[in-house]
Amino acid sequence: MKKDLLKRFLAVTMVSAMAVGSLAACGSGGDDSDGGKDDSGSGDVLKVAAFEGGNGADIWEKIVAAFEEETGAEVELTLSSELDTVLTRDIQNGDVPDVVYYNLGQESGFTETMLKENAVADISDVFEGELADKMLDGILDGTAAQPYGDGKIYLAPIFYTQTGFWYNATLVGEGKQYALPTTWDEFFALGQQAKADGRSLFTYPQSGYFDATIYAMLAQAGGTDFYNKALSYDANTWSSEEGRKVLDTVAQLVSSDNIFADTVSNANTDGGFKINQQAVIDGDALFMPNGSWVVGEMANSTPADFEWGVMGVPKWSADESQAVYTFTEQMWIPSDAENIGLANKTTNAETGEESDAPIVVPVKGAADKLPEGVIKTSFQTGDDVVAVTGTWATTAPIEGLDMKGSVYGVIDSISTGNMTVDEWQSQLEEVWEKCAGALE
Repeated sequence: MKKDLLKRFLAVTMVSAMAVGSLAACGSGGDDSDGGKDDSGSGDVLKVAAFEGGNGADIWEKIVAAFEEETGAEVELTLSSELDTVLTRDIQNGDVPDVVYYNLGQESGFTETMLKENAVADISDVFEGELADKMLDGILDGTAAQPYGDGKIYLAPIFYTQTGFWYNATLVGEGKQYALPTTWDEFFALGQQAKADGRSLFTYPQSGYFDATIYAMLAQAGGTDFYNKALSYDANTWSSEEGRKVLDTVAQLVSSDNIFADTVSNANTDGGFKINQQAVIDGDALFMPNGSWVVGEMANSTPADFEWGVMGVPKWSADESQAVYTFTEQMWIPSDAENIGLANKTTNAETGEESDAPIVVPVKGAADKLPEGVIKTSFQTGDDVVAVTGTWATTAPIEGLDMKGSVYGVIDSISTGNMTVDEWQSQLEEVWEKCAGALE
C-alpha cells in the first residue's frame, strides 16, 4: 500500500510542478488509473523530506495539497535548507523518510553517499508504461537517473533545467554595450573590452557550479562518445588533447584577467555565493554559470528594469554544434524506507495551482508551454543543439576521496594561482584511475 503511495507521490509531484506561470498541468501516470480521485490511501501517512532551495517552499506545499486531495493520505513534510544534516540525524535514529528530494551535486554529497552505500531503492517500475512515454527522450538513460549504469532507475528526475552562462542582458546583447559572443575567442576578447570599462568578464557563485560547465565543455570538446567515456572514468579523459583543452580554458576563464576580484573569497563565505550572483545583476561582472533557479533566488535584489540572459557555454569553433548540459533535480526512495516492499500502482492527477518558481518537469512539451521570457528561452532547442545529461558514474566508496573537491574545488586554487593546470591535470588522472578501479 505504501509503495502505491510512493509512486503516486512521484506522479503527482511532476504533474503539480507543471503549473508554472501559464503552464497548465496535465495528467501523467500509469496504465491502471482512471484519472479520478482515489481514496484508497486514506488513513496512510507518507513521510516526505525535501530540500528547501531556490525553488522555495511554496511548490512543495502545493504538491502535498494535491497529493492529499488525490489520495486521501496524509503527508508529513519536512523542509530544510540543511536537509543532509536533518536526514543524517533521523536515519541514524531509525526515522527513515519514505521519499526524499535531494539532488546529486550538493556540497554535502549526501545523495552520492547514499548511492555508494546502496541505500537508495530501485524505482524502475515507477516509469513503466504511459509515464515513461511522456518523459523527455533520454532523460531516464543517463547516470543522473541510472547512477550504476545497470539499466535500473534509482533517481527520479522530477524537475529539469538547461544550464549555461547567465548574463547581464541589460549590458550584453544585440544593440547593447557589448555584443553576445559565440566562441571562446570572442568571449575572451569581450573580457578585454569589459576590463577596459572597469568590469569583469566572469564570476561564479561557488566552485561547485562548474559541474555543468565542465560536463558541457567535455561534450563540446570531444563529442558525445568522448563525454560518455569521461563519465565512466576513461583513462585518457584528461591526458587527451580534448581534456587538456577544457582545463586550459577553465584556467583562462578564472584568471585575474577575467574573474571578478572577490569571487573566490565570496564563494567560500557563508551566503557569499549570492554576492557573486549580485555582481552580475549590478554589472560588476557580466557572466556566470548558473541555472534558471537563479531568477527566483535573486528576485528580491533584482531591479525591475534588469534583463537576464542565458547562453550555452562558448564553443571553440563557430560551426560546431552547441552542447547544452541538462541538469535534473531528483527524488528518490531510501532502501530502508519502512514500507518499500508493497504493491505497485501509478495514478493520474491534475492541479491548476500556480507557482512563481521557474520549475519545469521533464515531460515532452512542458518547456514549450512556459510564458514568454528568459526562463523559456533558457531551454535551448534546435538541430544544432546537443543536450547532454548525466554525472560521474557512481563507484564503491573510496577512502579519502573528495570527488567534488578534486574536480571543481581546486578551481578556487587555479584562480588564485595556488595550483597550476599541470597539477590539476595530474590530480584528475589519479582520481580517474581510482574511480575506474572502484566502478560497481
